[in-house]
Amino acid sequence: MRQEIAIEPPAPGTIRTPDEIIHQPELVDSVANHALWIVKEADKVRGDAAEVLLRAKSKAQGEVEGKTAADRAAAVDLATQQERAEEAAAQIAYRYAKGLADLVDSRKSSLQTQSKLVLATYQLASIPRRA
Repeated sequence: MRQEIAIEPPAPGTIRTPDEIIHQPELVDSVANHALWIVKEADKVRGDAAEVLLRAKSKAQGEVEGKTAADRAAAVDLATQQERAEEAAAQIAYRYAKGLADLVDSRKSSLQTQSKLVLATYQLASIPRRA
């Protein structure tokens, strides 16, 4: 996604045409649709990982023996180490996907503003001026 919304600056001595500026929001819009799907899937994985971790903790708490609560908590943490790592990775992946989706939205908004300015310039240029 990051590469799809990255728009290279024009080469030195060249400028973007109004048509290019007007077309760019359409490209970002398709990326935005894809970004929403990615965020939804990342959220699903995050939820599944949290559920697996909860089940693993419940199971471990029933099986763990220890003299003190701290000993039992440490044993539960040790028994659920893999599930905790997977849940943490799912959280990170979700936040990254959400961040990219927010970046896409920001880029889309910026491009829409630029397009409106170009269209306004066309409209002003087509109005006959009084002498």
